[in-house]
Amino acid sequence: MRISFTIAMLFALLLGTSSVSAQTVVVASRTTACTLNPGSTMADVVETATNFEFAEDTAPAVVLMRSKIAATGGANSFGPEYDFLVTSYYPSYSALVERRGRFLQRQAGRNGLRGLAPFATCSDNVVISSVRFATPANPGAAIPPLTAAVTVGCALNGATIDDAVAMNGAFAERVGASVGLVSSRSFGGPRRPFNSGVGYMINFPSFDDFGTAWDELQQNPTAPDPDNPISCSGASLWAQYLIHQTTAN
Repeated sequence: MRISFTIAMLFALLLGTSSVSAQTVVVASRTTACTLNPGSTMADVVETATNFEFAEDTAPAVVLMRSKIAATGGANSFGPEYDFLVTSYYPSYSALVERRGRFLQRQAGRNGLRGLAPFATCSDNVVISSVRFATPANPGAAIPPLTAAVTVGCALNGATIDDAVAMNGAFAERVGASVGLVSSRSFGGPRRPFNSGVGYMINFPSFDDFGTAWDELQQNPTAPDPDNPISCSGASLWAQYLIHQTTAN
C-alpha cells in the first residue's frame, strides 16, 4: 500500500471538486483515544494499522495516528492519560454517517480499530468535529509516513471561526507548515459552551523542518496583537503517522 501522497491529493480526496479559495470547505473528523497495552509499542500499532484492508465503501478518506511526544493535559494533569489518537477524515458528515453505518452493519474485524486489540485499547467514545483547512493546497509538498504535528487549544472570546482560520493560516505560513487545520468540536469531549473554542493543528514536512521553524520562532517571537481576542494555550507536539488514504482512480 502506498502511504506517501501529495498535499494536492489530500485536498482532492477530502474536498472533491470544491474550490478552497472561493469558500472555506468543512470536512468531518472522528477521533478516538487509545492506550498501548503492556509490552506493546507504537511501532507495533502502526505496522498493524497500515496493513488493514479498508473496504472502499466504508473507508474514511484519510486516517492518521498521532502519538504524544509532549502533550498537555488538564489544569491539574501533566499530560493526557492516553498514548495516541486515531483520527479519520471524511468529505462530509453524510459520508461519515453512511460509511460508518455500513462498517458497523458488517462488523468487520480487519478494517477498523478491532484489529489493534492485541497492541492497544481504544475508547468506545469518540469526538466528532468539523475541520476547516487554514492553508491552501501545495502540490509540490508531500506528507511522509511520519512527521511532526503541533496542536493547541484556543478560546474564541467573541471572534468567529473564520477569524480563527485566518489566524492559523498566517501562523502556518510563517513557520513553513505544510498543512494548517482548524477543528471545532460538534459531539463528544469535555463539556464547554458551543462555538466558544477551536483546536489548531499544523503539520510540518519533517521533524527537521519543525526544529528549524521553532528555533526561528524563539529567536523572533510574534508580537501580541491587542486587537485579536483569540487566546491559545496548551501546545502539544505529536508524532503523526499516515495510516490510510483513499487513492483516486
